[in-house]
Amino acid sequence: MRICHIGLNHKTAPVELRERLAVPEKEIADILQMKITRPSIREASLLSTCNRVEMTVVTHDPDAAIALVHEWFARKSGMDIEQVSPHLYSYTTDDAVRHLYAVASGLDSLVLGEPQIFGQVKASYEQALAAGTAGHILHRLYQSTFAAAKRARSETAIGKQSVNISSCAVELAKRIFDDLTGKTVMLIGAGEMAELAARHLRGNGCSQILVANRTLERAKNLAIEFEGHALTLEQLPDYLDSADIVISSTGASTYVLLPDTVKEAMEKRRGRPMFLVDIAVPRDIDPRIADIGGAYVYDIDDLQQVVQGNRDNREKESMQARSLLAEEEKNFLHWLKSLETVPLIRSVQQQTEAMRQEEWAKAQRYLKGLSPDQSEAVERFSRALMKRFLHPTLRTLKSMPDDMEGDLLMGATRKLFDLEIKSINAKKDANEHKAG
Repeated sequence: MRICHIGLNHKTAPVELRERLAVPEKEIADILQMKITRPSIREASLLSTCNRVEMTVVTHDPDAAIALVHEWFARKSGMDIEQVSPHLYSYTTDDAVRHLYAVASGLDSLVLGEPQIFGQVKASYEQALAAGTAGHILHRLYQSTFAAAKRARSETAIGKQSVNISSCAVELAKRIFDDLTGKTVMLIGAGEMAELAARHLRGNGCSQILVANRTLERAKNLAIEFEGHALTLEQLPDYLDSADIVISSTGASTYVLLPDTVKEAMEKRRGRPMFLVDIAVPRDIDPRIADIGGAYVYDIDDLQQVVQGNRDNREKESMQARSLLAEEEKNFLHWLKSLETVPLIRSVQQQTEAMRQEEWAKAQRYLKGLSPDQSEAVERFSRALMKRFLHPTLRTLKSMPDDMEGDLLMGATRKLFDLEIKSINAKKDANEHKAG
């Protein structure tokens, strides 16, 4: 079995493409269940965040599985596969495991070391479990991934600085306004990203925080914590003109803030600028708003320059974290290879031992004059000869590479020892026995 990891992220695809591919949580189970109906895919999970959409599959045919997932990305995006494929990466087994470890540890994030991605990877595993598409191999893979990510965070300083997308959005706001003291902030959405943004904004002197959310109760809970004011999304146009800074992070599938609403607010502001940061994917803020005088719109991809400053300070820690991940990766891959090599080695040993015993039984008919000691010596000789004969084969199977060469070696071993034929005959016998 092979593990394949196929997807795109903030480094390979612009936000315009990522928002086309963003998958609502309620749709994930159906997508995964449909995938495992295909012969080449045994297990599957899906990770969809603002910065990446990635699918992990367990397969006996990597080429076929990767092609199927590429087709899904094309259909989901509504684009030709030739347009989408250049943005996709496809990793197999060791590269796939290495990439997933890096993602869960925050080493592949827009903000290097950001902690939120660990919870998102964990949620993707739980969704696959709930959908019934995570079996023995994915279960072991994710348990190993979580252990590796925890080691990276606990044994290095990669996660010690409180840096995330929300804090970078606030840092960008400080570059625009120099000083945030006394500024009014409008948060659209009341989830984790909004809470993190509110915390950073309050710490930088913002005097008033407005929280607009589809559910008023959630808006109230966040507003109370930061001594702010809660609104419904329907009330947003009535208060927007008072906002100097707007940070939006909802899970909406369509734009929440439209040009007409912002244009009306800007007229009321009489030339005072408004800074809008959209950290949602799909985007909440219609990009046409950037054409309105005094409105400065930034999306999640515009945070790259802010992020780079933080990344430079963390590269040393990231190298140390990757060496820890490599240790965990080696252990997992050893286990994965054992799933196929151990049964194969056992089959070879059982096959040759059965042949040895059969030939020894024949030989005994012609060696009736041997004493018990002599008979035991001859049988010891047959066992030693068999082990000597098998040693190169078993040594190769135990250390063979986990790639196409390894597949060929395993296939050759099955054919040379007649294991495929005996397996087929055993299945036929079992079926005939049931029919009888």
